Amino acid sequence: MDSCRRMAGVNMRVLVQGQDFNWVRKLRQICREKQIDIAEGESPGILADLLVSDSAQNRGKGILREIPFLIVSGKEDEETILRAFKQGAEDYLISPVSPSIAAARIEGILKRYGWGKSHVSYTPNEYRLMSFMMRHPYHVLSREQILEGAFPEDYEGIDRNVDNYIKDIRKKVKAAGEPERIFTVYGAGYRYVPEGKGLGLK
Repeated sequence: MDSCRRMAGVNMRVLVQGQDFNWVRKLRQICREKQIDIAEGESPGILADLLVSDSAQNRGKGILREIPFLIVSGKEDEETILRAFKQGAEDYLISPVSPSIAAARIEGILKRYGWGKSHVSYTPNEYRLMSFMMRHPYHVLSREQILEGAFPEDYEGIDRNVDNYIKDIRKKVKAAGEPERIFTVYGAGYRYVPEGKGLGLK
């Protein structure tokens, strides 16, 4: 089961780094009711669906550099916040912040990536691509636009990677018996259509 597992009946796991012990304890209690497990640690081998860190630079190595991440930090200057978003942060919360608010943001990010709505298991990069396209429904997006908008600045993929990700996503969606949502617009790119309804050629 990969780091972004998405199977029915399996709780999602959030890895938390660099946060106050009591804050994490309260967050864990709240998230448990939402079927979200909270883990703490620095190991790049820990399986997680989302990372909560105090800095984009402190995410470690390996798979932790690939999964979606949320920043919770006491730094509130505009430059730091904008840098975090440039590096791919899903959201930025300025601490101190209520664990309840953080839990709501965590749940929102996981749902944006499809948690709780699908039996499809996506890889981290497939998650990023799907999330970006879901935020731009019905828009025709070129490969270049998807690469620039879905992945962090240090991603080294080429435009054909987009074709491969979408090909794999379609296979998984079909195998799960779910409706197609990404359509090919020949000569232009791809279009995401909610619930698989609308125009477009696959």
